[in-house]
Amino acid sequence: MGDSRRNELAANGTGNHAGHRELSGPMDEKSPSLTVQQRAAVNHDRDMFLLACPGSGKTRTAAARISRLAREGVLVAACSYTNTGVDALRQALFDDHQLVLTPRHFIGTLHGMLLRTVTYPYGHLLYGATPRLLPDDSPRWPDVNVGAGNKPRLLKTSCFRLRPDATLRLANVPYTVGLPPEEILARGSKQAFEHKRKMASQGWLSFDDAMYIAMRVLRSHPAIAAAVAARFDEILIDEAQDTSELQLACLSTILDTDALRSLVLVGDYEQSINAYTGASPTGCSEIAQSKGLERVVLTENHRSSQKICDIAAYFCARQQPDTAVGLDAHHPLAPEILTYPALTPQLAVADFHTRLLELGEDPNNAAILVRTNTLADELNGELPDTRISPRPLKLGSVVTALRTRGTLTKFHIEQIEEIVALAAFGEQVDPITSPDQRAQLRAAALDLVENAPDLDTDLRTWIQKAAKVLTEVSGRLTDTPAKTGGVILRSSVDHAQFHASKVFGTDVPTIQSHTVHDIKGETRDAVLIVLDRKRKNREAQSALWAARLRKFDTPQDEAEEVRIAFVALSRARRYLAVAIPDDTDEQTIDAFLSAGFRTPPWSPL
Repeated sequence: MGDSRRNELAANGTGNHAGHRELSGPMDEKSPSLTVQQRAAVNHDRDMFLLACPGSGKTRTAAARISRLAREGVLVAACSYTNTGVDALRQALFDDHQLVLTPRHFIGTLHGMLLRTVTYPYGHLLYGATPRLLPDDSPRWPDVNVGAGNKPRLLKTSCFRLRPDATLRLANVPYTVGLPPEEILARGSKQAFEHKRKMASQGWLSFDDAMYIAMRVLRSHPAIAAAVAARFDEILIDEAQDTSELQLACLSTILDTDALRSLVLVGDYEQSINAYTGASPTGCSEIAQSKGLERVVLTENHRSSQKICDIAAYFCARQQPDTAVGLDAHHPLAPEILTYPALTPQLAVADFHTRLLELGEDPNNAAILVRTNTLADELNGELPDTRISPRPLKLGSVVTALRTRGTLTKFHIEQIEEIVALAAFGEQVDPITSPDQRAQLRAAALDLVENAPDLDTDLRTWIQKAAKVLTEVSGRLTDTPAKTGGVILRSSVDHAQFHASKVFGTDVPTIQSHTVHDIKGETRDAVLIVLDRKRKNREAQSALWAARLRKFDTPQDEAEEVRIAFVALSRARRYLAVAIPDDTDEQTIDAFLSAGFRTPPWSPL
């Protein structure tokens, strides 16, 4: 807020907000559950950026502030970026203050507040139709053809997202499109704009487009922007660093009316990990600076041990590690480094289980974190995104069944007979009526299963070797096999990054793996972070980690990866482990050990 506005509020109490209560000065909020730092934030007058480190109790602090204001009659819009954050805020209000906000206030996502106050009531002013939200995967969305010539490549219009400057960005583009983002935008932007205008004229908006409409309404109708600003005395936004660029543009327009009495942002630049929405530390910082928000800091970590805080500090721009003050602050165990065979990261999960048992930690309060869904699926025993075709999958599953259980069912054998018949005769088993021919077919099918390659290899190699065995056994049935094994059992280059035994296996780990984004804001007693091996067009993750542990500068395009690592490291209370592939070079391993990581007693390092 500008000084003139502050002076006006101080002079007349209610300003132009008839029926609203003036934001009071410090309230005697001296609950023993609040620290000195937290109490300062609760009692701060107005216009504040609460910079909160992980585990600082920011949600409870925000709830205490909301409770103070609401009991004084001040109207509050309490927002968070996610529904999970909103639920946590509601729970803290009820548990700590026995408070349920009345409808005069608002509690929900910032997206929800802008829908309720701008898009739904006023969106028709732009396109004439009452806005309705349409999920991104709805078949109503027209396709955009980004192909060339006679080779169409279709994308849903909802993959094209509007930005505040009316340009487009991309989201959720299937890898099968096979084009760089710049080329997709060059080929598809004009079509996407046309489709979006047509859909908006019918009242259909994507979740992102709804924020673009809100921004345009606020910018083109200053009276509406002023009315939204005057609706509440204070807008408080938790997880402010994750606010999307469209939401920030809406917020900036509301603030420009000078009719909002107080803005409070709660967050941490170091935990800004949603660049795919246009969120960035810079966008949040610009709002805070332009509106003159006073910085109040929470530097005390009530979650993690000091040893974990010290390691996390390597991935943070702050000069000093956060100060551990919680029950586990002095926990003696240093973060540990584990290794796993490069093609079998699931063994890191097994080692993590072993370590939890040794330390007496409950697996039910542990988490396994990874950077990508691909690695999460691999650890969870799910099929890779690069789908394996049905016939190699059938063969691999039957081979796995024989080698793990020692026996096969009739159904298993019939599945393999069909594969052999296709290779030998180019047809299914049913037309084969000769008893001798069927007996030979069964023998060939059993030979294929028994002589299939060892499963302890990558998926592509396994399929290629199995195809050679299929060619051999089908040649015993006829001098002129209809198809080679390689035609029946197809593999792709992408299969090389997956381990055959894990793709065909059925064991599901007791602790499911998640991406870091999945449990942001949550706490676990023990955490394993699995760093991915080198993959096609991507270096091993341990290289970036080692660079940070050596205190090397980070390229700008890697800045968010560093913040994601910081978020992952700061989820754990007592036990933290990082798993790296066993082909990691000695210099990288030394970077981990020199920074304070240790190894379990049984580690080969």
